[in-house]
Amino acid sequence: MKQEISLSTEQSTSTSSCKNCKRELPLDFFYLNKTTLCPDKFCKECRKSLSRRRYNSGKISQAIFSDRLPYPVITQIEDRETRIQFILHALQVVRLSMERKRMRTQEEDALL
Repeated sequence: MKQEISLSTEQSTSTSSCKNCKRELPLDFFYLNKTTLCPDKFCKECRKSLSRRRYNSGKISQAIFSDRLPYPVITQIEDRETRIQFILHALQVVRLSMERKRMRTQEEDALL
């Protein structure tokens, strides 16, 4: 027994409603996803304003935190003993890094 597969041939809607402004607009007023070819849930106007708002809010938050560094600056530590410990540790890390690099270049030169 053969099964018949019926495909619905309904016309796709030529309008869509924006989730932000709640307006019913033609599909030309919406960005389309390239892979799914589905319209965005926000119209172009609302998408632009939302993007601008999000971008500008990031600038404001960056301006607030721009004076605060994400890591401690060794030379600005008040306690002398702690500062010296950090400096000595940093020097040791740099020395080990330089030693590894020198060994790596010597091995590469030996292979050539």
